[in-house]
Amino acid sequence: MPGRVGPCGSGRSTGPDQCEKSLMILEPFEVSQTARFLAGVSFDELWKIAGAGLGGRGQDGEEIRQELLDHHRDLEEFYGRAAAAGHAVVRVVWA
Repeated sequence: MPGRVGPCGSGRSTGPDQCEKSLMILEPFEVSQTARFLAGVSFDELWKIAGAGLGGRGQDGEEIRQELLDHHRDLEEFYGRAAAAGHAVVRVVWA
């Protein structure tokens, strides 16, 4: 079944529901957009907006912040390399 661009964000959904985002294909131009976004957004600004609402797993705020900052840096590096190579990305979210 061919994917389609859904109204819920970039990437092609491969599921029957256009908003189902468990498996998405980001074309090279979308990977480049994502890389530019991650390189240009301030993690500290994102943390100021959303950080207070995050919690759980027995971690304090600074532990959570550091874990998410590490993930943010990893994603920035990954999407930057993929964009530079002209690659598409398959994004899978396991719930």
